Amino acid sequence: MIRSLGSKLGLDAAAVQGGLRLAFAAWLAFSIAALLHVQNAYWAAMPIWVVAQSSRGLLLERGLFRLVGTLIGAGVGLGILHVPAAPWLQLALLGIWVGVCGALTHLLQGVRSYGALLGGMTAAIVVLPTVLAPDQSLELALSRIACTLIGVLVVTLVTGLFTPKARRQAFYQRARQLAGDAVAFAADAIGGSQQDELERRILSEMSEIDAAAHMVSAGSLEGSRRLKHVHALVASSLAVMAAGAAIRARCRRGGTVPETLPVQLNALADQLRSQALSAAPALEMAALRAADPLFERLASALDSLVNAEAALFADPGETNARSFGKETAYLAPHRDWMLARSTGLVCGAGTFLAAFLGLASGSHVAELAALGVCIFSMVLGAMSTPQAIAPKLFTGIVVGALVATFYRFALQPHIETTAGLILSVAPFLLVGGLARASRRTAIPALDANMCFLLASRAGMPAASAGEILSGALALVLGAGVVSAWFMILPRRASKQAEEAARLIRQDLGRMMTRKASLSSEAWHPRTARQILRLQLHLSRASELGESAPRGLLAALNLGQAIASLQEAARSQDLPPSARSAAEKALNILSLFANDPWGTSDRLLHRAAALGDSVVSQAMRDAADALLEGAELYAYGAITSPRSTRQG
Repeated sequence: MIRSLGSKLGLDAAAVQGGLRLAFAAWLAFSIAALLHVQNAYWAAMPIWVVAQSSRGLLLERGLFRLVGTLIGAGVGLGILHVPAAPWLQLALLGIWVGVCGALTHLLQGVRSYGALLGGMTAAIVVLPTVLAPDQSLELALSRIACTLIGVLVVTLVTGLFTPKARRQAFYQRARQLAGDAVAFAADAIGGSQQDELERRILSEMSEIDAAAHMVSAGSLEGSRRLKHVHALVASSLAVMAAGAAIRARCRRGGTVPETLPVQLNALADQLRSQALSAAPALEMAALRAADPLFERLASALDSLVNAEAALFADPGETNARSFGKETAYLAPHRDWMLARSTGLVCGAGTFLAAFLGLASGSHVAELAALGVCIFSMVLGAMSTPQAIAPKLFTGIVVGALVATFYRFALQPHIETTAGLILSVAPFLLVGGLARASRRTAIPALDANMCFLLASRAGMPAASAGEILSGALALVLGAGVVSAWFMILPRRASKQAEEAARLIRQDLGRMMTRKASLSSEAWHPRTARQILRLQLHLSRASELGESAPRGLLAALNLGQAIASLQEAARSQDLPPSARSAAEKALNILSLFANDPWGTSDRLLHRAAALGDSVVSQAMRDAADALLEGAELYAYGAITSPRSTRQG
């Protein structure tokens, strides 16, 4: 019977134990703050629900950035309140700060974005309640900092010992096996196989590994050292796949490769998949390196992959000293500027407008609603698809507000001692902890617990019925407005994919300009990152189905061909006619996004007129990459009628 009830509630023995630890940590933090007579002691229990994590390192790092964000946010809030300006101007400054912090959640990597989130919310918590009474701001900010410190320390001590370490070795093994899949893909491509679905599957898994790498490495010095080796393995795997696709295109035009090369690559892939790679494989690439730059590129990518794998699994003392190879061995940090701009605008403008209405009305309820708008817009804005979480957030807020209203009516008027206060919140936190641990209610329970603590105002004097109801309604109203905004105007993964494709085209276009500062060394890690982001968005945009663009690897191959043409155009070792031909090829390529098929035809025509040369070979490689990646270059772009017909 107990097991059946637990199954219905989404709880097993481990979940119950975890829920009890959460509840105890929240209750202990609140009790300490109440016994120390810290103002608004309920804030001490709030970090418990968001700092607790699935791995110990993530818990420690998240707690650290919560403290850092709180300190910075409190300092900024105090500074805003002491600016000698009208209240509406102070609110405008708050809106700007909240907007900046909201934008930073999409510009900072890993757990660091959580610090930006807390920086914006803490400033609002300091400014909004005291915007008409700046003399109280110092006490409020100090109590907020004290409560955060208490909460973070308690949750770390209570749950830290029971929180397992991140399974980094299993994660690294997954990355190594995926590298084996990438090498096998290259072997099949060199053998003439065209496997679009396999390419998408590998790229999708790469994007997932890249996205999870920071979380797995959080809170561990050794994990942070190995993080760059994970990125190196992913980047070099991409380079191997792209080189294999380029050789396949070359072979379709009559090129040949040794029959033993796919066999050797498959042997390396099997070693990586079987976790038995102990030394660099004896690939017979020396003759190929001298014969063709394309095989030199494949050999270099394989060297980088082998070096990255060796460094990732090296002894701890050697982890930071291993070389990853050349420029393909890392990924440029991703910064989603499109989401950053939109999130910053929504969070900043929403906070200012809601606060300004509260200021104009002179209502405490409106100020509480403004606080809700700020917090909920930042929480949802930091997510990639907030429309999926918004209904659950709103449900949790409504439940939390209802429970808090019951608490304030039924219990708060009868509490006369600190002991009574501490005991009064215990059953609510117990239920909240179990609900947070349940797989059925975990997401709405987080917001329900936070809203209960915020709306119950446990430890504060009893209030009138009107104040209690209006306060709960204000939080629900703030959550409702923000949730409705993100549900009515949802973020589309397809739009984010179009933006990623646009950035790829933009970077390729910059490479074609002679005066461009974006070198091949700088371009590859940037574009490799964009390809991973594009694949991640395409995976989320399941509605695209077969309409998702093919040929993502072709962007890397087109970039390599452009780099070769740029080098030829600047080389003093080539005759003027060859340099001029390279310049003309770059001019032709400038229209690649509008008509990739026609651009490819023109390049092949010019290459045929040049005969066999370095420049003509680069033209043919560019033409191949244009045909392979035509769907990508035209994705979300305005294309010519000719390209539309051929597409």
